[in-house]
Amino acid sequence: MPFDAIEYINTPRWLTSRLGLERIRELLDRLGRPQDRLKFVHVAGTNGKGSTCAFTASILAEAGFKTGLFTSPYVETFHERIRVNARNISDEDLTAATLRVRECAEAMEAEGGEHPTEFELMTAVALVHFAHVGCDIVVLEVGLGGRLDSTNVIAAPEVAAIVSIALDHTNLLGNTLAEIAHEKAGIVKEGSTVVSWPQEPSAMEVVEDAARRAGDKLVVPDFSLLSVGKVTRGAALLTCGTALEHEGHTPCSDSPRCAAELRAEHAVPAQKLQASSSIDAHRTPMSQVEGTLPMRQFSYRGREYATRLLGSYQPSNAAMAIEIAGALRERGWEIPDEAIARGIAETRWPARFEVLDQPAGMPTVVIDGGHNPQGAGVLADSLRDVFPDKRPVFLVGILADKDYRSMLRAVAPLASAFVCMTPPNPRALDAVDLAETIRETCGELGARATIEVAGDFDDAASAARKIAGPEGLICAFGSLYSIADVKAAFLRAADSNSLQP
Repeated sequence: MPFDAIEYINTPRWLTSRLGLERIRELLDRLGRPQDRLKFVHVAGTNGKGSTCAFTASILAEAGFKTGLFTSPYVETFHERIRVNARNISDEDLTAATLRVRECAEAMEAEGGEHPTEFELMTAVALVHFAHVGCDIVVLEVGLGGRLDSTNVIAAPEVAAIVSIALDHTNLLGNTLAEIAHEKAGIVKEGSTVVSWPQEPSAMEVVEDAARRAGDKLVVPDFSLLSVGKVTRGAALLTCGTALEHEGHTPCSDSPRCAAELRAEHAVPAQKLQASSSIDAHRTPMSQVEGTLPMRQFSYRGREYATRLLGSYQPSNAAMAIEIAGALRERGWEIPDEAIARGIAETRWPARFEVLDQPAGMPTVVIDGGHNPQGAGVLADSLRDVFPDKRPVFLVGILADKDYRSMLRAVAPLASAFVCMTPPNPRALDAVDLAETIRETCGELGARATIEVAGDFDDAASAARKIAGPEGLICAFGSLYSIADVKAAFLRAADSNSLQP
């Protein structure tokens, strides 16, 4: 019987989460320490990790570097967790790397040690693959926390980046922002540059202290210099580096949820990015990047950018990536301004305010991976911004260990209806219990919304379409574990609709 890498990695008995670095260190030692042959951008935080990683990896690839990207969880296919220059790992390469890892993991267990966990196996497979294909640099997303996460087995990265920190996984990481920040800041090591979101004061103090003790430079995006524009279709970009002064761009500081309001006083000027003329001749001109796709326009530090990631929060994540690129450039990496702009424009990242392609006569469908209160809040802001005249039908599935009441309070005032489903995860909140919580939340807020419970994903998509109508808006959110099934259900519905006379 052929070896199934995914089945092996997902073997139930090592799916548990056990923080600590002893097992991953031993496993990688047996594998020849592949991490020592690689350079890294290491990214921790609560919200925006995946998008920041995607922006950063895209910029580096556009600059001509062979760039690995390791993220979790996957949204549509297991292979997307390990990517090189935007291409998922192949079945053959996944099998080859996993067989090497299995041999060492089984030897550990046979000799009386602990078998590595699923995430430790996955981390080792990724590092083996990235080293094997000769990546110039790897963008490495922390799985949980930072200090004891298996990705923290690496030596000092080129950049240690910490995105927005919020209360999440409090049973493991702590009950206060300061406690959680301590775990996230555990990725800071001597010899790196630290790039941090302007955190709340208690969290920012922890990050600043970690950078100070390591003797590392700390860079914080200055969101007062971020102007967020509207979503447009097919708008040509100006030449990279031109100041954005046309109508439709709003300074970030005017936004009700702007990160600058979180702690603008901590924002310090980062190294100003210097122009470079070393642009690859084969690259697509910026004016041709967008085509007719919807793009979010924004400017940062006087330069103009556009992104396919439409959420109102994405320019802030892009600004983090711009500062990471600036920090790398200061460390000797050649990253032209044009590569930064093109990398941001070319970034694709599923389930982050993703608008699905739907045929005429179908409601607009937005898929978002928001799965905690802060994520739900920025989702609500994006819906108000991009679809100001629509009341969405929310298709919701949530894990029981999340602060789902706060999540629901963020979106309930917008809702015309909720369709509840149970995510395919042992930690899932049952759809019936979710519906009852929504009724209570709407009652507390004086919100009026229809509430339905669906038996499966196809029933949920069908119910949401029926309620929304052809001109309506559907927004699916609550758990990344549901995204692939939700998207598949809507795509099946779209295919069925297109076949009708």
